[in-house]
Amino acid sequence: MKTVKILSLTLLMSVLFAGMTFAQQQGQKTPRVKATPEERAAKRVEMMKQSLNLTPDQVTKLQSVQTEFAKNQDQAQAAKKGNQQDMKAKREAYDAQVKSILTPEQYQKYQDQRTSMIKKGGAGAKKGKMNKSGNSKGQWSKDKKQATVQ
Repeated sequence: MKTVKILSLTLLMSVLFAGMTFAQQQGQKTPRVKATPEERAAKRVEMMKQSLNLTPDQVTKLQSVQTEFAKNQDQAQAAKKGNQQDMKAKREAYDAQVKSILTPEQYQKYQDQRTSMIKKGGAGAKKGKMNKSGNSKGQWSKDKKQATVQ
């Protein structure tokens, strides 16, 4: 009878210990591997292809434009925040290239999706980072509202 109690207690303790170990492992984050500019560009173009119904010619053109833009982003991040104006100019050039590739309807849908993503905090518009107009997230909303009023 004593051995059954000891075995039961030992089994219970080992199950509890295993459960705690498993819970601790679940809480640990794995290191995030940054995708290459080409991988990020391919992913972004694939998303645009699906949501904007792009033609194969548009996909090819956007792939090269997006890859170049992703490389520029990496360079700007490497230089840290010293080149904010330069990055803003590159972003505007990228937008002009995208606009020349897409139809007006596709470009409007692209802009709507981009605005929605920025409002959700995605696409590099994280707290403290600069976004489309070179302002912080909160100020961009005010600038946009003023632009629509004028």
